[in-house]
Amino acid sequence: MASMPNVLTLLLSPAGRIGRRDYLIGLVGLIVVFSLYGLLINALGGSMFGFFAVLAFPFIILQIAYSVYGKRLHDIGRTLWPVTGLLCAMLAAMIIVMLVFGGAEYFAAYSEYTRDNPPPADVVEKLNADFKPRQEAGERVLSITILGLLSAFTLWLALAKPQAGENSYGPSLSD
Repeated sequence: MASMPNVLTLLLSPAGRIGRRDYLIGLVGLIVVFSLYGLLINALGGSMFGFFAVLAFPFIILQIAYSVYGKRLHDIGRTLWPVTGLLCAMLAAMIIVMLVFGGAEYFAAYSEYTRDNPPPADVVEKLNADFKPRQEAGERVLSITILGLLSAFTLWLALAKPQAGENSYGPSLSD
């Protein structure tokens, strides 16, 4: 019977290789950390510690994602570049959805006002009312797109066969 992986190494170090079982354990760890971090941020609210926790959040999640996905990529003989490609695709999807669903027009409408000349309350209410349905539609499209990208990438790595024998990332593993 295979032993349990060192969870800290699994979640924080992208070095080496992991098999399918440890990859799934790492994904569960990523989901748990993501969920607990979200609860922590909500509990801390607007406190100073909450502010710094929000700043650290993307870096912690990226480190864990690079570690778990990266080790699995290493097991199939690939570098970490596909994870970077996934992140770029997600960022591109966010930008495209924002532009398609009126984000540029929304900011353009506000750009004629300044801090010294703020928009009147009725203008703010009208702009928000005009753009809210488009924004909500864009959020749905973006959620489905991001979920699809993450699901496809995660499933690909879960199903991919490991590279036989030793590779530049370490010795062969038995699943």
